[in-house]
Amino acid sequence: MSIVIDCNLPVISERIHYNEGSCIYIYIFFSLPFIILRSILITANVRRSLQVWEQTGKRHSEVLREQQRQEGGSRLGGALRYPSTVILWVTCNQDVLDQRLDRRVDDMIERGLLQELKDFHADYNRQRLKEGQLADYTKGIFQSIGFKEFHQYLVLPEEEQQTEAGKKLYEAGIAALKQVTRRYSRKQLKWIKNRFLLPADRQVPPVFALDGSDPSKWDDRVRLPAEGVVQALAEGRQPELQTANMVKESPDVEDINRGDKTRYECDVCERVVIGEIQWRAHVHGAKHRKMQRRQTLLQENDKKELKV
Repeated sequence: MSIVIDCNLPVISERIHYNEGSCIYIYIFFSLPFIILRSILITANVRRSLQVWEQTGKRHSEVLREQQRQEGGSRLGGALRYPSTVILWVTCNQDVLDQRLDRRVDDMIERGLLQELKDFHADYNRQRLKEGQLADYTKGIFQSIGFKEFHQYLVLPEEEQQTEAGKKLYEAGIAALKQVTRRYSRKQLKWIKNRFLLPADRQVPPVFALDGSDPSKWDDRVRLPAEGVVQALAEGRQPELQTANMVKESPDVEDINRGDKTRYECDVCERVVIGEIQWRAHVHGAKHRKMQRRQTLLQENDKKELKV
């Protein structure tokens, strides 16, 4: 497909059609004269920006700024779409959760995870290795938890996988999978705290924590308290259960590293970065510098064509 953009009046000539999973390949043309600049890979963020332009006629960054200026908005986004929103958060003791996660990994192994990894390795990864391509666990499906943890075991010949050394690599893969799963759960917990629990300059819904550590006490600790919260809010009353949202005077706030929430927009890479430290790392990163060089080259080529 093609997207035609007139230099005087930008117009997307046809709706965006998705191809090859989450990405599309497009050509961009410019008039005066029309020049094919290059075929580029559009990521989900850029694709969304094109959709916003098509639907509103405004730049995505302009729409975001309008939302931030709304009553209840902030530098992280607009106000709540539904003011009566409430979050029921089923929590769990961390030690109990770790045990559940370990059992989940064991259950995945019993249900055929290893054979699934072997089949994928035989169909795809083995051929890459034969062609001299290194396994890249930073892209696509290889980012999923489970692939890189068993890589050393999977690259062994089948007969070596049955040896003592092979079994040790297999056990090491299971241990690594359990460890990274537990680490990911903590990352999710930190995101929830930063996004919803800590005081901020934006609207956040009330969060009611319900302890799901003991399934035998589910009704008393989860179902009945949740029903009580919803019933009270539906009747316009304050629920008896206290919210988990922290107020600014809470001593727990100082114990948690909130980090810098400043929003930065990179016009070169078409992405948003939160926090000054992350912003500095981005502008000094290899990907940003590569995009700068590419943009400069395109501008120089554009100038040459216009002179012609």
